[in-house]
Amino acid sequence: MRPAASQSLPDSPFTDYHLRAASVTDATALAALLQQLAPDEPRADAKLLALRLSELPISRVVLVAERDGKLLGTCTLNLIEHLAHNFARSAIVEDVVVDGDARGLGIGQALMGKAIERARAWGCYKLALSSNQSREAAHAFYAGRGFKPHGISLALMLD
Repeated sequence: MRPAASQSLPDSPFTDYHLRAASVTDATALAALLQQLAPDEPRADAKLLALRLSELPISRVVLVAERDGKLLGTCTLNLIEHLAHNFARSAIVEDVVVDGDARGLGIGQALMGKAIERARAWGCYKLALSSNQSREAAHAFYAGRGFKPHGISLALMLD
């Protein structure tokens, strides 16, 4: 078993990967990558994921990082127009994950940079995200990108 990249030195200071919007053909690999967010939950259905990727609204973008045909990371950006603020725009980033073997290579940083760039292009005044309280390393990563605690996130589970 090889060590995770986060436990070893990066393979190059110029790690080669490509950022792009996800496509229908990414569905199977994307389902496997997303499984790393919740290993105890069932894997996303690749056929349903492909269908959803084929019909994404313009207010949502799924970004992926790939190298040599392998998906290394992903995040989803959702645009919101706020009725109470004269339709001011903000964005929420969700489903941020970098493959466990590719962490520490700058992929998460590049994905978040692209999400920030897209939110600015949409004319958003803020970019928000939520993260499980137990993910302290993720919180430090987001803080390093300029994210700060803002309000309180509450959820009602509708199972």
